[in-house]
Amino acid sequence: FNLAAKCALLNAEHESLQALIDQIMHNAKCFEDKSQAISNTITLLTWSGNVLGAIELVKSTLSSLGEGLPTKITSSVIKQNLDNTKAQLASLSDDTLLSYPAMVNPSKILALELFTTHFQILPLVHQTAVMPLIPLKIIQISLAYGMSPRAPIGFAQYGNFLALVRDEFEEGYRY
Repeated sequence: FNLAAKCALLNAEHESLQALIDQIMHNAKCFEDKSQAISNTITLLTWSGNVLGAIELVKSTLSSLGEGLPTKITSSVIKQNLDNTKAQLASLSDDTLLSYPAMVNPSKILALELFTTHFQILPLVHQTAVMPLIPLKIIQISLAYGMSPRAPIGFAQYGNFLALVRDEFEEGYRY
């Protein structure tokens, strides 16, 4: 069903996709069974112009995975997360980061996928206040659970933030 749903998505068969997603969600035995259907639903909502619906689904799914973002974003919340991430990375050499173990927890892999999707669609509706937190969360999860194919996106965004926003070019270049 997931493969058929992906095909329907790529063929822009939105009604077929929704029917397949409904079947997947109804018959899923665990959260991991639903993860691809959730990703397809987010893509469908975004492509059909319901970006706010996609954002709400991302946020609710992240929350159910225990990886929600704060509801109120302030400069102190960003600073606290930035300081936490910097402290975690300060003790790790480049070689240690490059040889970090792979992430194997499916719910954390999905969380990183959702965070990267969230980062991409937020500017479409001018909801950019939370964007500095997303790379920090990606890095924090990666350091706790291992690196996934989405982790480099978080590190690159973090490096850009350090260099372009904080004027910490040397530290930003590291990532």
